[in-house]
Amino acid sequence: MASMTTPANVIKDPVADGVLVAAFGANECAYCQSTIAAGERWVREKIYEPIAGNAPRYRRYHADLFMGEGLSCWEKHEMERDLACTAGRAA
Repeated sequence: MASMTTPANVIKDPVADGVLVAAFGANECAYCQSTIAAGERWVREKIYEPIAGNAPRYRRYHADLFMGEGLSCWEKHEMERDLACTAGRAA
């Protein structure tokens, strides 16, 4: 499963594109499952899955920090993915 994120994917106003990813709606954060409200910054991750005929799917993540948090949902997702990749290589 490969993913691609570009600066063009960081958007100010989320617009639903009708794509559902797993159990998350188009305006929900794939990390914390809360709604991404209008005006909040978010990141869209494009994922190609061979099982789905290599058609792209999208996941959205909060790009801004919540009060009291040290990392955004996107940063937490990336950190977990990096740790999983590192653990996979070590095994």
